Amino acid sequence: MSTDFRRVHLVGIAGDGMAGLARLLWQGGAKVSGSDLCASPKLWEVAEWAEVAVGHAPENLPEGLDALVFSSAVKPDNPELCAVKSGVLVLPRLYALRHLWEGRDLVAVAGTHGKTTTTTWITHLLRAGGLMPGHYIGGQVPGLPCASWGHERLFVAEIDESDGRFVHLQPKLAVLTSVDTDHLGTYHGFSGLKRAFSLFLARAEKAVVAGDDPVALALAREARDCLTFGLTRGTHFQARGLRFQGERAFFELHAFGRSRGVVEVPGPGVHNVRNALAALAAGHVLGLGLSEMVANLASAPRPKRRLEILEENGYLVVDDYAHHPTELAAGLSALRGGWPGRRIVAVFQPHRFTRTALLAEAFGAVLARADWVVVTEIYPAFEPPIPGVSGRQVAEAVLRCGGRALFRPELLQAMDAAAELIRPGDIVVGFGAGDIWKLSREMARSLSSGS
Repeated sequence: MSTDFRRVHLVGIAGDGMAGLARLLWQGGAKVSGSDLCASPKLWEVAEWAEVAVGHAPENLPEGLDALVFSSAVKPDNPELCAVKSGVLVLPRLYALRHLWEGRDLVAVAGTHGKTTTTTWITHLLRAGGLMPGHYIGGQVPGLPCASWGHERLFVAEIDESDGRFVHLQPKLAVLTSVDTDHLGTYHGFSGLKRAFSLFLARAEKAVVAGDDPVALALAREARDCLTFGLTRGTHFQARGLRFQGERAFFELHAFGRSRGVVEVPGPGVHNVRNALAALAAGHVLGLGLSEMVANLASAPRPKRRLEILEENGYLVVDDYAHHPTELAAGLSALRGGWPGRRIVAVFQPHRFTRTALLAEAFGAVLARADWVVVTEIYPAFEPPIPGVSGRQVAEAVLRCGGRALFRPELLQAMDAAAELIRPGDIVVGFGAGDIWKLSREMARSLSSGS
């Protein structure tokens, strides 16, 4: 670890990515502190390895500070950022991580969708194969810490593309899961986003790329040594004969044109089949045996809030992180496939004003596939409101697409509305990257006795 990191302060420490960085710094011997805007369960979890404060204020900065790291949600006028003394190294999160994995063989998992699960499953396959790589995962995973130094030269990391800084990485292996319309403000449009992923692939020694994604596949020509995965014939790692049963998916793996056995995927839906294929292809590049990986994948953990089942007792209560139309479509499809014949009542909390303004109609078209939808007001993250942009637009788009929807701004209002709509046997699912998880968990508690 860089000697610059002896006393480090993290602004926005309770974000999933920042929490993992805090743990790596702590494991490496640094004294870590940090602050976050609001109290949360994640903040108190981070308090196990860092001194934490609620709210941002200059007095949160400790004496003897060597480095201050800030998340992408932190604005330039943040009081802690503005109070940093001369001589203190100030870094965005990804640049701090680059210091930490310097000299390691980086396996970088990027893409609009599927990063967290794919990173988790690559890490699991390596560990199950007898290796202990370092890893960094932007989410909570049962039985697996969000980040660890490991004991190998390999370091597996989920890479956030939201601020554009990932283009400077030089990974040993780049995994590109998908390319979709998100964070377009950062890149000044979709062409800029594609160019960034192209640079990411071009700087990697080897690559694994989604063969079902036409944009990702077109960018694969920039990679020097590339394998593809997907359901499409001609991909190097292909899934055939898919079937779904509750929280599990099954498929026959064809690798390099030969059948390699039946894979049990520890997650529902076609999107998790693709995540599994990406992990298997990456493991192959890293030297793991195919039969060994097929046997070990079934025991892999699934990150929390990825179609997480909270209750099944007359009702199925599900919590999911989906906050983009493609992710919502994947989640609804997985629920239909894994639990056929059951009604779906979805509660959706839009995330960010900019994303809602751009994709309200697309959200409506996808959510209309549920039997009922309750839409809340937008969770702003760090964004200021945009006049005229509201969750109401998403609910109205659902109605225009032939679906049934209600707009209930507050979470408690949305929970009351959902409670009136559901009936025994239904699936009730909370979608969103904000604090919709509170509603999902309260619904699970209130329905735990079934009926």
